Amino acid sequence: MIKLPIDLQEPITEDDLDRIGAALANTGIRYELDNGRLILMSPVKAWHADVSLRVCNLLRSQGRPAYQEQGVRINRQKVRYPGIAVFHSRPDPDESRHDPAMFALVVEVVSPDSEEDDRLVKPRIYASAGIPEYWIVDRHPYGQWEAVVEFFKLAEDGRYQRTGEAVLSELEKVSD
Repeated sequence: MIKLPIDLQEPITEDDLDRIGAALANTGIRYELDNGRLILMSPVKAWHADVSLRVCNLLRSQGRPAYQEQGVRINRQKVRYPGIAVFHSRPDPDESRHDPAMFALVVEVVSPDSEEDDRLVKPRIYASAGIPEYWIVDRHPYGQWEAVVEFFKLAEDGRYQRTGEAVLSELEKVSD
């Protein structure tokens, strides 16, 4: 049994996240903070981990400072952890949560239990925070280890506008 070092009856703030992270270390349980509520997420499956690493490596091969599982600090009671984050410049190596203005792009890899969040909720959150680009990575219907990447850019109206899509393996070929 895991005992969390917080009172779940009270709103949780960013100040509690380091203690929560220490309590959940080595469990594979991932978490986010949404309006003072702790959201626990299941460990990632092999496909998710593989695709996330491939996208991160693709972005790094393009010279972009990309990192996995870095927190976007929306406010003290809302911190989201996209699968991959690209910064305008390298972040502080000792921080795990960052102000939205530091991000050039966030990428979410869709899991069956997070599809609605990744397609509807998170784009609104990241767009309202002013993050210029958002990508959604989902399973390709014809390849067990393949993925489709959808690209979105922040439009003048403050919402993301879809700008295209590509198969991940094709993007990797272009970067080689």
